[in-house]
Amino acid sequence: MKYKPDWDAAKTRSEAWWNHAVVDRCCIAVHAPKKNVPLPPVPDLQNGPWLHGLENLKETDHAAIRNWWTDADQNFDRAMLWFENTYFGGEALPITYVNWGAMAMAALFGSPPEFFLTSVWYPAVIKDWTEWQWDFDKDTSETWRTIVQIVERFIAGAQGNYFVGSPELGNGADVLSLMRGMDKLALDLVMHPEQVRQGVEFISNVWVDLMEDVHQMTARVNEGGNTVAWMGLWAPGRTDQIACDFSSVISPQMFTEFFIPEILKMGDWCEYGVYHLDGPTCMRNMLDILLEIDQIKTIQFTPGAGMPPTYSEEYIPKYQKILASGKNLYLLTAPDEVEKILTYLPPEGLFMRTYVNSQEEAEALLRIVGKWSAGRKPGG
Repeated sequence: MKYKPDWDAAKTRSEAWWNHAVVDRCCIAVHAPKKNVPLPPVPDLQNGPWLHGLENLKETDHAAIRNWWTDADQNFDRAMLWFENTYFGGEALPITYVNWGAMAMAALFGSPPEFFLTSVWYPAVIKDWTEWQWDFDKDTSETWRTIVQIVERFIAGAQGNYFVGSPELGNGADVLSLMRGMDKLALDLVMHPEQVRQGVEFISNVWVDLMEDVHQMTARVNEGGNTVAWMGLWAPGRTDQIACDFSSVISPQMFTEFFIPEILKMGDWCEYGVYHLDGPTCMRNMLDILLEIDQIKTIQFTPGAGMPPTYSEEYIPKYQKILASGKNLYLLTAPDEVEKILTYLPPEGLFMRTYVNSQEEAEALLRIVGKWSAGRKPGG
């Protein structure tokens, strides 16, 4: 693989990780600027898409901004520039995908995407449940066709050089929270529970349908598997992110009643389900529920803005609990957190992703992670 010449070794470690096992060290993806390339360093992409080129556009040039996000060739060219400039160390992988924010399905159901210089927003459009009708036809949707065209361009250019991820579509709970408004949706759980259930069911059914379509398109360039693109994860079968960030503002009882059915449905489609657990509140309130769900193979934890960082003593018992349950743990870490985390956690089932400032630093970190992982026993 052009942009991942050591893919065979990374694949072997990744397959072992999915089985909650270890080859020679924990899985760790280390991104860095590639040495000896005449390009400016690409920034850390752990928290969103690379916004290269948008800085040259005016805020008032809405057509050019929209084209930046939606034009297939522009998306492809940016991906190639990122690949050419980036060192993918360890289990870091060259993966590209359509990133219009985390909830692009909202655009498919009537919330017109608002493209800006740094983000994409989806306005609330469900004003009155009595007047709202769910409707979506993938064969006639211009928005979905635009997304598919970008995916097709990525596939056409792949030629075994990189992986193509599924578009980040979202989930019923969080798409509804955008289309309705988070505060109104919270009240709807009491005032309009059937409308919420119907909405979540409709959205999750569309998610399964579209994810299967994309999987059938991309499997041949993903060695028969699939990816969670923003995490840089490859799996030997169907996989994607399962999530419910909205759970941070509701009780575990409401979470279980309204949104566990969707999580089970998404998990049934995924052979290698990854749950995105967003923030300490979700960790505290929902983790025990999630650990009982067989379809979830991996928990990915993000502390969130303004919260203690990934390595914090308050999280360690939770991390240990996740790994002890037999599920895998995926963490976004700063490079100086890696050794600290390995002090408390075994390498089996652990995957970390980080970013350093040079290829030499990345190679040195990979060597020392092997030493830190050596001799560790499961559970400590």
